[in-house]
Amino acid sequence: MRALICWVFSLFFLKFDENGNYDIRFQLRGDKKVSSEVVLVTLKVSEFSKMYDFRTSSLIYANEFSDLSDSFFWDREIWKNLLSKILEQKPKKVGVTLYFGGNIGQVRLSPNEGHIFRDQRVVWATNSNQPEKLSLPIASRANRSNIANIDTLKDDDGIVRRLIFSSDGVASLAERLQPDPAASVLSGISVINYKGKSLFTEVSLADVLSSDLPKDFFKNKIVLIGTEKSSYSQVQTPLGVFSRHEFWAMATENILTDSFIKKFSSLIYAGFLLALTFLAIVILTRYPQAVALFFLAWLATLTSAFSAWVFDSFYYWIPIVSPVSLFIFIWVLFIGYQALKIEQAHARLQQQQNYLAELEQLKTNFVSLISHDLKTPIAKIQGVLDRVMTQNDLPTELRSDFVSLKDYSEELNRYIQSILKLLRVESRDFKIIKETADINGVIENVIQRLSPLAKSKNIALNLNLEPMFLIEIDVTLMTEVFLNIVENAIKYTPANGHVTIHSYETDSDVCIEIKDSGEGIAPEDQELIWQKFVRGKTQDYKTKGTGLGLYLVKYFIELHGGRISMQSELQKGTSFLVQLPIETHDTDIS
Repeated sequence: MRALICWVFSLFFLKFDENGNYDIRFQLRGDKKVSSEVVLVTLKVSEFSKMYDFRTSSLIYANEFSDLSDSFFWDREIWKNLLSKILEQKPKKVGVTLYFGGNIGQVRLSPNEGHIFRDQRVVWATNSNQPEKLSLPIASRANRSNIANIDTLKDDDGIVRRLIFSSDGVASLAERLQPDPAASVLSGISVINYKGKSLFTEVSLADVLSSDLPKDFFKNKIVLIGTEKSSYSQVQTPLGVFSRHEFWAMATENILTDSFIKKFSSLIYAGFLLALTFLAIVILTRYPQAVALFFLAWLATLTSAFSAWVFDSFYYWIPIVSPVSLFIFIWVLFIGYQALKIEQAHARLQQQQNYLAELEQLKTNFVSLISHDLKTPIAKIQGVLDRVMTQNDLPTELRSDFVSLKDYSEELNRYIQSILKLLRVESRDFKIIKETADINGVIENVIQRLSPLAKSKNIALNLNLEPMFLIEIDVTLMTEVFLNIVENAIKYTPANGHVTIHSYETDSDVCIEIKDSGEGIAPEDQELIWQKFVRGKTQDYKTKGTGLGLYLVKYFIELHGGRISMQSELQKGTSFLVQLPIETHDTDIS
């Protein structure tokens, strides 16, 4: 529905996309090459004012340029000489854009003058294209084949943009000037293609009468005779003021080269805008807003450039305002729609986050409650077991069962402690407390605590600790890190194996490598062991644990700005590398 609204909106703009656009396009483009077949002969006021003897005010009267009508430029002798000079050079056509009829009085042409004035190549302007209002020029033929109307079709702003071809009235001057009028079947109204100003070769009356022009200057040319620009004879065009004969020269050239501005059918324009509509919507719905805006701007520029190129090269009009307004409207409408969708999605996400937060809190409260409630009875069980086991008369078999029962209670206690530790580090108020310490000292302390476990399996603990500078660490957390890694190494290494701890220093890090000779970790488990409550599949049945150790190890190391990596191969052992930065920075743990 939104797409259809945008499309209808762009169709509405098609009505207002022509007149102003034509003018801008004509004004912005450079002058175009026009036909050299058309030549202008311009009659100047100064050339005729010399022939009028008003004795006192001839020059003053003649210089009232804006008030001069066509009759001012009538002189039988001059026109006879002018037309004779032009016709003897065999032009294709000669068009006179001044009206000489009833406005110059009763004129009787001599046979010689009639032969020249009524030459079939000469076309005379009349005052109307309607036969009932027609006033014939002085040299019109009986069949009226040598007369043409010079009426122009003005728009509301007074600018002439179109040319009328009348099928039942008097033909226009541009139609009459065609070398073969029968070959040009024109009708209706056409948009004139203004190709620039002052593009036609122009000579004056004096140039023609003085015979200074080349011998074949007018040969095979279409000649238009008119006057200088004046308020009486000028034509307002998109490129400014044209003289009357300059305007008709442009119209004639358009017919000769078939270069009127053409339009496609309304259905084609509607289809073009519909395609742009769906393309813009695809861009908006598939790309982020910034990228979509760039693509829409690029598409608008490309459409405008394509339209201008087709207009200049092939004289076809393709709208620009409609596509650009379409893109703007689509952007505004669909960005609002997307903003609404984002707001709704945000509300749903917020609701889900609140639900998940409540669920997480319930889970935390439940685990915490259960863990704390279990600690007390386990402590009591261990106390009772210790008291009973101190009795000397306790049977051996029963003592063994009590020892096993105490081991199970210790194991359960460790599980509970691990869960409580996880809840603590994941709480919002958890902070690390750094102090300057010797990492080798922390490792030695860990080895001392785990030596009994290693001896019970006859596992050798090999230390290779290089002297290092003191660094800032949370001693408690780092003790937990190495306790967990080394204890795992001992736990997963078969009896009579060995565990090697090597510490060294690089330019930026303190490195601790713990390597065992155990069974290794399967490749499919190596990416999972850092997650909560995850243990290797093959270890679930061999050793006991909560699956939280390595998750906490990684978490504690990253709180220090460090990193941990692992390499393992089945039956060849596992190696952990801890890297802690020498220069520490405060770490955001939120």
